[in-house]
Amino acid sequence: MVGPSIIFYIIFAVPYIIFMYWLVKQDKRKYAWGLAVVTLIAILAIYVSQKASKNAIENYKQHQIDAREEEKSLK
Repeated sequence: MVGPSIIFYIIFAVPYIIFMYWLVKQDKRKYAWGLAVVTLIAILAIYVSQKASKNAIENYKQHQIDAREEEKSLK
């Protein structure tokens, strides 16, 4: 996990998930459905974030390799 992912989780994701669970808890009639939906959305968001971070790291590494090759070809 890279720095931006950690910052995203600490500043945005964790407080948002806590707030959504608190908000759903306020609704006594549809409490179970609300918890299920919020949990599903949180799991999906974490999965997408991890996939995007992994993709970004791979792209960055490939960019570094390409830049080194280009530098060698210019010499």
